[in-house]
Amino acid sequence: MIDFASDKGDAALTRRAFTLLDAFEKRDLTTKQSVLLHYFRSNAWENRLRENAKKQSWDWDIEEIQNQILHLRIAARHEGFEELEEVWRCSILTNLANTLNSVGRVIEAIEIWDRVLCLEKRFAMALANRGLGFSYYARSVYDQGHAYMLQLAAADSYAEASSPEAVFESVHNAVLSDQFKKSYEQIAAQLDLDSARENLNSTEFSLGDTPKECAYREWVLRNRLFLNPLNDIGAKNIAAQDILTLPSMTFAFDEYEGPNPPPVIGFYNQLKQEFVSARYIFYEGAELGSGFDTAHFSDKDVALYNTLDYPSYALAVEKVRLAYRMGYSLFDKIAFFINHYMQVGWADDKVNFRNVWYRFKKDRTKELRPIFKGRENLALRGLFWLSKDIFAPEFKKVMEPEAESLAEIRNFLEHKYFQVHESWALAGGLQDHLEGSPGYHISRNEFEAKTLRVLKLARSALIYLSLAVYREEQMRHADKDGLVASMPLSRWDDEWKV
Repeated sequence: MIDFASDKGDAALTRRAFTLLDAFEKRDLTTKQSVLLHYFRSNAWENRLRENAKKQSWDWDIEEIQNQILHLRIAARHEGFEELEEVWRCSILTNLANTLNSVGRVIEAIEIWDRVLCLEKRFAMALANRGLGFSYYARSVYDQGHAYMLQLAAADSYAEASSPEAVFESVHNAVLSDQFKKSYEQIAAQLDLDSARENLNSTEFSLGDTPKECAYREWVLRNRLFLNPLNDIGAKNIAAQDILTLPSMTFAFDEYEGPNPPPVIGFYNQLKQEFVSARYIFYEGAELGSGFDTAHFSDKDVALYNTLDYPSYALAVEKVRLAYRMGYSLFDKIAFFINHYMQVGWADDKVNFRNVWYRFKKDRTKELRPIFKGRENLALRGLFWLSKDIFAPEFKKVMEPEAESLAEIRNFLEHKYFQVHESWALAGGLQDHLEGSPGYHISRNEFEAKTLRVLKLARSALIYLSLAVYREEQMRHADKDGLVASMPLSRWDDEWKV
């Protein structure tokens, strides 16, 4: 019914489908049926979006898209997801990635497309849409060498999507395959793909001077945590450096306050430093532990009572706590950056990552600020949509089912009793014993997974911020009249970082 309504543009039929979905939801469904219910509901919201002719391509705050993403995420994380046939799982994840990409969140989209390809490496729609995502990514970065290799990744995805072995979920495969082939040929006609591939796969790039450093950098590459767009292509040695910075920035003489560089450059430096430090602290806590067969010497002779609930007390656990707090704090700092750079107008002590985009009316309703309405900056819009994954009390609607949990963890870490327990104990029934006890209780494995989730979100936000500034500078440079002067900046030497 939903597909037919989409094909025919029948809004009444879509409304009927929503009525049926509401009725089905009240039934005693199997876990598999519950997953499909969310998938179909997402498709019905997509119909609503198509029906709303007032929605423009550069609209930002779109309820239909928010609901699409929310229901696809619920479906993908549901306990019944693994019970679905492979083609259903691939379709749900591909739709989720496609929708995230459409609002500027290409980094998260690429990771989900790659997850689809782990299920079925020939799934055509994931391959083709990943090609589209990489192609957008290439046009968004300021480094042309990076753009070259991202276009290579796009070409490779299109080539696989148009191969005879590609797996399609519909009967339109011949038409689609021809379209994907043309996309590949357009890129191949402009780039020396063999040369780009040789550079991308080169092993000449060092991972470090010691086995310990190499192990760390290999871990960062595997988890796609380098501040480097090439890490989104995969675990390539060439990506093992945090090379991304702000792009060149343009100021007219009457705007420049000299003699120092614009403060946002130093601010981005600080954001990067905090992120890479949080990343390493997490690696030490989650991957290395104490580094000894026994407790770390800083934990020795620290008198603690045995509370019989199998807590995790160790320096390693505290490092994960620190990494979580540092990673989560970056979001509001990015909002501070946006507020200053875009001259949004919030007071410094009032701005945060959820409210920076809005202004509040006297009746306490909110609306998108004029500076963002229709703004043709996809990376900045990506940051806006990423902010919807962060919970704040004044913003009840989020599109991330875990958003409130992530915010609650941060709150308990900062201000209350947050207890990490050994994972085997919680799995063995300790959770029932803790029911009703004060504080937040979580297993060590789950806490580490959530911390990694926060760090990956922070990494995406920092990359989108750089891409957003690049797009803004392109627009600002086009508007500048009169004289400008160049002020090259040298790199801060590694030897000074002591």
